[in-house]
Amino acid sequence: MIFSYVVIMRQKRILVFIAIAALMATVCAGSANAQQGRQQRLRQHLYLLASDSLQGRLAGSVGGAKARQYILNQYQAIGLQPYGDSCLYPFRPRLSPIGYDFDTGMISNIIMMIPGNDPVLKDEYIVLGAHYDHIGVKNGQVHNGADDNASGSTALIEIARELYAHRNELKRSIIIAAFDSEEQGLYGSKDMVRMMGDDIHKVKVMMSIDMVGWLSANNALVIEGVATLDGADRTMRQIADDQGMTLKLKRFETSALTATDTEPFASIGQLPTLAVTSGLKSPYHKPEDDADLIDYEGLDRICGFLTELTLQWATDRAPLKASGKVAPKHRDHLPMFEIGPAAGFGTASLRYPNSSLKGRLGLECHAGLDARFNRGSFTLQCQALFNAAMMPNVDLSGTAADVLNHSDGETQTSLLIPVSAIWNATPEGFFYLGAGFNYRRLLNHTETYNANLWGVHWTIGSRTGRISWSYTMLYQLDSYFDDTMPRTTSLQRWITVSFLL
Repeated sequence: MIFSYVVIMRQKRILVFIAIAALMATVCAGSANAQQGRQQRLRQHLYLLASDSLQGRLAGSVGGAKARQYILNQYQAIGLQPYGDSCLYPFRPRLSPIGYDFDTGMISNIIMMIPGNDPVLKDEYIVLGAHYDHIGVKNGQVHNGADDNASGSTALIEIARELYAHRNELKRSIIIAAFDSEEQGLYGSKDMVRMMGDDIHKVKVMMSIDMVGWLSANNALVIEGVATLDGADRTMRQIADDQGMTLKLKRFETSALTATDTEPFASIGQLPTLAVTSGLKSPYHKPEDDADLIDYEGLDRICGFLTELTLQWATDRAPLKASGKVAPKHRDHLPMFEIGPAAGFGTASLRYPNSSLKGRLGLECHAGLDARFNRGSFTLQCQALFNAAMMPNVDLSGTAADVLNHSDGETQTSLLIPVSAIWNATPEGFFYLGAGFNYRRLLNHTETYNANLWGVHWTIGSRTGRISWSYTMLYQLDSYFDDTMPRTTSLQRWITVSFLL
């Protein structure tokens, strides 16, 4: 009797174990199938958006219109609702760059949404955006733009699908935006900011998904702007650890020469923005940027990561609070104090005020620190520069003519301190003019040189974010040599690049 009971109990345990194993296998298979299904859809979307038949999706072109209609059909099939009264928001760029004909067809953003369910938080927006246009046909070659930015547009379709599946859990509303005419100057995102009116201040974060098709080549998903949100880095790293995603987080967007659709939103002031990319290793803006080069497994993983990140914010499981910090490149005004390294090069020549002779040109270079105090439209700039200039080596044993005509050169080193009063033509200092005085201390002078020299200068410059370029002319007032020599001053022209922190 006891033996039979033991056998029966063992059989029951075996059956329970088999049932649990079968359940786990079913769940894993279902998860794998779901993941595989998403990868297949990603491949399908991307091959279509980056096909030759769309002719590079130039804004206003027939190919661009086909891409727009495909994306709109996908959004509607998922079940997304229009934002406002329409799904499409046509616009005309205020400026039409040379080489682009915006009259060939409609240019339009697609703006949809998934409403939140919380009585209060549903009026707060999370904006996910990706531009679907590209640069069309150049020199007879189609630029399909698979990575730039069919990859982001494709990812956004599948992220929207996942988010819609969780629509009953959402507290905050999610806006899904497909931008047109990004390549010509961020016109789509600029128009969305304008079109939203007062609703723009309800946006709690804007995330641009731009070039996310080459994850394996970069070995990490790059997210710029995490410092604009309190606790964003913690949330992202936790999700990344759970999903096995490698992240490269940057506090701010720093590139002065490139921009993505975050820029018009960030210009509102203290509106958190995140630029998401897998890097710039793809042949973007080249004919070779085709769908067969895309890392679809990596693109699928990016979709999973961004979906979970958005869900945590939209369900209020993770903090979504602006830090108040703004990337320097997105500021509409200059900070009170800036300092950073500066370096440049130019030419130097001796001048003879009491003679008709002209000095020979020599090369010069300089490096040091650039400090600026900003107040409204005005800036007080003080630089401390080590300067090395190739100047004529004067033959003191000859006549005055020998002194002036001697062509040999020597390197003069000095500590140069220019102080300038600057007027900024724009609040962010994009263009500026300045003038001031400078002090020079010669470091390798002999008894025939005056060690301390004074001069005046003027400067013209431009800046984008942290990077400033300037062209300066410096006129020395004191004579290089003592009173026994002909009066000799110097003129220097140089270009300086500063990186301001």
